[in-house]
Amino acid sequence: MQFKVAFDEADGEGIVFFGNYFRLAHRALEAYLPGIGIPWEEWFKNPEWGAPLRHVEADYLQPLKPGDSFEARVQVTKIGQTSVQFSYEFLTVDGLPITRLKTSHVFLNRQGTGKQAIPESIRRRLSAAGAGSLEKP
Repeated sequence: MQFKVAFDEADGEGIVFFGNYFRLAHRALEAYLPGIGIPWEEWFKNPEWGAPLRHVEADYLQPLKPGDSFEARVQVTKIGQTSVQFSYEFLTVDGLPITRLKTSHVFLNRQGTGKQAIPESIRRRLSAAGAGSLEKP
C-alpha cells in the first residue's frame, strides 16, 4: 500500500513525529483488513466485540518527511486465544526500510464482560492471511 506523508504529521524539526507512525500504521491496517476479507465495519464497528490496542512497539530506522511517499506492508504475525499481533514495515520508494512496528490487539466483549476468544470467522480470515506464528485456541 502506498502512502504520502502529510504536512501536519511532522514535528518542529520537519520529520514525522514518532507517535504519528502509529497513526500511519493504523491507516495501513484499515486498508489491509478489507484486503484479507474483513470489512472495515466488521472490525471497527462490530456491535458484539472490539479489538483495541494492548501493546505497541516501533524501531525507527530513518526519518520520514512531509511529502515523502512510502510503502506500508502489513502482516498478521501472531494469533492467540484472545489477541492478534500485526507487524508493519514502512519502506522508501527505493525499498529501503524506514520503520518497523508491531501492534497487539485484544478482543473484548462489548457487554463489558472483558476479554473474549477471537470470533471463529475472524480467526479463519486472519489465519488465511498467513500468520507467521499461530497459537490455536
